[in-house]
Amino acid sequence: MKKNLYAFILSMLTFQVFAQYPSTGLFQERNVTQLIEFENSLPKKTYDFHNSDLLVKWHVILFDLIEQTDGYTPNVAARTLGYINLAAYESMVPAFPKYQSLSGQLQGFQLPEEFRNDSVDFSPQIAANNAIFWLVDRFFLPAPYVWMEKVHALRDSVNKTLRNELTDYAYLKSQNYGLSIAEQIYRYSETDGGHMSFLRSYDMNYRLPDCEACFEINRRADLENTGPLHPHWQDNRSFLAENNTDFGIAPKMEFSKYPKSDFYKQANEVYAESKTVNPGNEKYIIANFWDDAASYTYTAPGHSFSILTQHIRSNPMNIMDAAKIYTTLGIAVNDAIICAWKGKMKYNLIRPIAYIKRYIDSKWEPTLLTPPFPEFPSGHSVQSAAMATVLTVMVGDSIPFTDYSKFWVGEPRKFESFWAAANETSISRLYGGIHYRDALDQGQDMGRKVGFNALKLKFEKE
Repeated sequence: MKKNLYAFILSMLTFQVFAQYPSTGLFQERNVTQLIEFENSLPKKTYDFHNSDLLVKWHVILFDLIEQTDGYTPNVAARTLGYINLAAYESMVPAFPKYQSLSGQLQGFQLPEEFRNDSVDFSPQIAANNAIFWLVDRFFLPAPYVWMEKVHALRDSVNKTLRNELTDYAYLKSQNYGLSIAEQIYRYSETDGGHMSFLRSYDMNYRLPDCEACFEINRRADLENTGPLHPHWQDNRSFLAENNTDFGIAPKMEFSKYPKSDFYKQANEVYAESKTVNPGNEKYIIANFWDDAASYTYTAPGHSFSILTQHIRSNPMNIMDAAKIYTTLGIAVNDAIICAWKGKMKYNLIRPIAYIKRYIDSKWEPTLLTPPFPEFPSGHSVQSAAMATVLTVMVGDSIPFTDYSKFWVGEPRKFESFWAAANETSISRLYGGIHYRDALDQGQDMGRKVGFNALKLKFEKE
């Protein structure tokens, strides 16, 4: 009965998504029975809430929430993941003497002195569990009730499981500390420029510049939208002052509509490449695997976190060591999106679909829908390069893994390293017909800089 109910719900969700996005090429022929078989084929796991499994469980729910919650654009997802993981880390610091707060290292983040807790009668797992819950409850206000029930259930399950090991005093002390940290982090988040950004993704009052080289919204792709996505996101406060910049990264080619120009040639590369991207072939699969659009995927930042979560799920570690990696990734990915938007809104560069239709082939259509914001640099390239930079240093240089994040579009993909995944993320946007190569290459350069700045954070006491 349970499996039949699951099959029905899954079939309805699949139908709804396919009906809403019939032209994206996302779905291959795949019935509900196959999806259930896929889920059952995944390695079974017994979770231990004392170690990194606790953070893994929370991230699995976060991915579902990002996918199911209205207003969860890639920008919003990156921001939320950054703050939630910061709260998880900060709530556990008292229990780990070698670690220290990031207070004073992040722009505008300063914990009051009274938050210097001690490790006596203190459970870092209870503190983190309740801190994460408190922030999820605030950051996902529009989430469907069915998913928030899962949030409450996980919080209660962890509290109940671990409470038996603690005195009433230790339990309440740990719980209250976690809640207090979460409230401090939330107050910190309120001042960054992105507060409640899930309520309005598009600015109807924003007027895009009008020129030959300027970005324009592709109305066929975004009929429901009347403005660009988050046109002021570049003004948000980055976690790190060093990342409050576009690093001077600018388009290498001056706009030109003439066939012998470098700009025309790079647009023609997109056009020519699109002819080699056909349903079922490798380039088509890659384009769709990394098409992390809002409302039916984890988004690109969520995909990066999913890669880390799959690794940690298979390789459990000390919970604080995992929190350090998650927090660094959260800071890097959040800042990467801000940096990308600084370039996007500064240069406001025309997308391939507009250029190619105007100067090369008026009937051309790309493989993927063109998103409603300027072209340069590629946000996918920036954030995935930041991910690869961070995880290569903190997890390992050559860590083979299988990415199950997008099982509903086809087979899971295997990679020999985090950079292999990041490079495929980047080139997927060329295959999809939505970015020039310059935006990919320089986007990765930007992401590396963001990631290396995040790696300079001092988590451990000297």
